[in-house]
Amino acid sequence: MEHSLFFRVAGVALLWSLGEACTIIAVGKDASATGYPMVSHSDDSGPSTTDVRLVRVPRRKWPKGSKRKLYEWRIPYPRMVSLDMAPEYHPQPGQVEFEAIGEIPQVEETWAYWDTEYGMQNEWGLSIGESTATAMTAGWAATKDKPWGKNRVGIEDLTKLALERCKTARCAVQTMGDIAVQEGFYSADTGNPSAPALSGSSEALVVVDPEPGDMWVFNVLTGKGNASAIWAAQRLPSDHVAAVGNSFTIRSLDLKDPENNLFSPGVTELAQEMGWWHPSNAKFPGDFDFFGAYGYQPSRENTPAEQIESMSHLLAYYSGRRMWRIFSLLSPAEGAKLNPDLGNLPRTEDPYPPSVKAPKHSVTREMVMQTLRDHYEGTAYDLTKGMAAGPYGNPNRGPIKGVTGQWERAISMFRTAYSYVLEARPASRSITWFGYDAAHGTVWMPFYGASVGPAPKTHAGHGLNMSTFNQNAGWWAFNLINQYSDLNFQQINQEVRGKAEMIHQEAVKAVKEWETMDLAEVEKHSNAFAVKKVDEWWAFAWQLIAKYGRLVTTFNESNTGVDYYGQMYPGWWLESPDVGFTLWSPPGPFHGIPDGSKCPKLLSLAASDWSDWSQWSQWSQWAAWLPTFFALGGAYVLGKRHGRALPEPQDHGYVMAP
Repeated sequence: MEHSLFFRVAGVALLWSLGEACTIIAVGKDASATGYPMVSHSDDSGPSTTDVRLVRVPRRKWPKGSKRKLYEWRIPYPRMVSLDMAPEYHPQPGQVEFEAIGEIPQVEETWAYWDTEYGMQNEWGLSIGESTATAMTAGWAATKDKPWGKNRVGIEDLTKLALERCKTARCAVQTMGDIAVQEGFYSADTGNPSAPALSGSSEALVVVDPEPGDMWVFNVLTGKGNASAIWAAQRLPSDHVAAVGNSFTIRSLDLKDPENNLFSPGVTELAQEMGWWHPSNAKFPGDFDFFGAYGYQPSRENTPAEQIESMSHLLAYYSGRRMWRIFSLLSPAEGAKLNPDLGNLPRTEDPYPPSVKAPKHSVTREMVMQTLRDHYEGTAYDLTKGMAAGPYGNPNRGPIKGVTGQWERAISMFRTAYSYVLEARPASRSITWFGYDAAHGTVWMPFYGASVGPAPKTHAGHGLNMSTFNQNAGWWAFNLINQYSDLNFQQINQEVRGKAEMIHQEAVKAVKEWETMDLAEVEKHSNAFAVKKVDEWWAFAWQLIAKYGRLVTTFNESNTGVDYYGQMYPGWWLESPDVGFTLWSPPGPFHGIPDGSKCPKLLSLAASDWSDWSQWSQWSQWAAWLPTFFALGGAYVLGKRHGRALPEPQDHGYVMAP
């Protein structure tokens, strides 16, 4: 059988397309401290701009025979322009309505929900977290500019449709799966047929509900012939925590247990046809390794030979490290059983589970938030350590080009547009905790899933985008401080986290006070709280700029109001040969010695040269610096230790953005 059913591999340049490389953390009701499930999502948007509006989609009744239009949603502002969608998506001056790429019968009544690029939480508390994943297939939207496109629904519309039509997680995964099969599924991160991006051609979700309190993981990819869809959903134990980091996680799909496993018709057929799975691989009757069969495993059939090893390393640890870290932080006993260096690929032996057990009612909302802020601090993979972090422990890693290598992929990313923690609580008391920009420098504001009106203008106003600075936009307040923190991440971010914790405690107190209010009052108070705290964050930004500017720490205008050494470089960094501070001499070097390079040769001391006084004069200058060079022995070792906290790049590393 020809295994190039989807792609002719010759000449294909596989793209690293996890532009929407998001992370999901989910907590079952019996593991949750509140007794209700939670799910979170970080929208790590990549290089593109992102429409950062938090949009309220109202409940609505529809005339008989109405149609629900399907769209190719955009990532930048505006992500949608349509009179058929929420009022915030209606055309503004100069905007043209998007053209639908399909339609399905509308239901009689649709529920209200909070919406971003993906649907988040509806009025019944049904809540969804998203993460782009890898797959062995790819599909494209059936738009006019893509004559090869056959599909009409992406994960954007699928999540929204689930929230519009369902109250339970089981209903949500079944609804999304059925529509994906019927209309054909595509991923927004799939590249094009000449360069299909298998590293971003599928989607993974975790869906939770307040009643009955279920937690389901949902995996979907395009089907045979770049059309239709293949999907699976699995109910996870209620006393578990789950982690998804840009890969499928359904390993053992039990085809004989429909109570806990749902899937598309003929779910194994394509895998068998293509040789990706065989019934003999089953560990028990009815067992099907969904990720093992359909997850993207770099091979000669789908990846240029020179990229197989580096792509495999990239995918394995880009996903696996986050899974290990989430499990370790939220369920330390179970996390300790896992190998952090295992990686997470479809054919990984003894792979990570989709979820692990946590002590009863042990995981708090704040633990999930702290995990979203993580850079592997205190581990061998700590991104705040090493030469790449600079003198002030900056975990952020910008784009690269033309140099092979790989960074660790943190949970908290500088390129996050927003993140949220969704508490699925009954009786119209579910909460969307919504925070702008990188999680390590955000405050999650509480908005109720059953709110009857929109978010405040700081979060939902027209024109809120990433390309136009706007002091009326909540996103810009948080982004400004996070960008400024790069000057001295260690000190500024520590202060930022302290301020964020103060506001969070105010929010927790406020939520308790709002519990007895009706929804209209709650909405008024939650919106006012968000506006007030965004204003405080702007004021905080100006304070930080004044305090940490000029590479000193400024407190006031008194004679002792400036700490000249407040941002002093640490000794390990100054003493590193890479920096060059302690190597400076009149004849050089002046800019440090890159790791692995040799020091400049001393001038010749051969007897025949001694008669040349100018030569001796130059040597005498070097001699004066000899004590410094000898003293650098220990410093050089220290510098090497700091500079090599991360693994050495492979000979055939893969150029990537973090």
